Amino acid sequence: MVKRDLIRNFIIVAIAILAFVLLRLFIFSSFRVHEDASNTFLKKNDVVVVNKNVTPKFKDFIVYEVDGVFYISRVIGLPGEDVTVMDDILYINNVIQDEPYIDEEKASYQSENNQQVFTSDLSVKTLSSGKYTTVPKGKYLVLNDDRQNENDSRRFGLIKRSQIRGVINFRLYPLNKFGFFDSEK
Repeated sequence: MVKRDLIRNFIIVAIAILAFVLLRLFIFSSFRVHEDASNTFLKKNDVVVVNKNVTPKFKDFIVYEVDGVFYISRVIGLPGEDVTVMDDILYINNVIQDEPYIDEEKASYQSENNQQVFTSDLSVKTLSSGKYTTVPKGKYLVLNDDRQNENDSRRFGLIKRSQIRGVINFRLYPLNKFGFFDSEK
């Protein structure tokens, strides 16, 4: 009887470990935010969960890889969309989009820099050297909330789906901010 219980418990633990490993490999992973990836929501050394099986949506934070380095940016342009930033105003398909998540950073930057534009002008056409007028299928236009940090589509061009490691929506550390977060506020 004791031997049977021991074998059963061993099998349950083995299945649980296998399930955890498979989830970690194929669905979730963790990511520690580094200096270049930090923004108003995610600070340096925050630990977040990256969901690998979610299609990025407008305003989602994603982790993507360029030349072996991982970055975090916000999805601004989805496949099929015409995206333009002109005079600090974001236009998607010629409709003005509200960006409340950059207001504080933008006001701080402009007060220190004599009301200079916070986001340099750009469009899908300029980012793709005239090759595209809308974001092509399988690619995304991403920008950082700190628009002075140009480690995003302005430097790397449109991001391919294959470069994206996943969408961030859960913070593990620091513990006082543990849980899901809304990336739009």
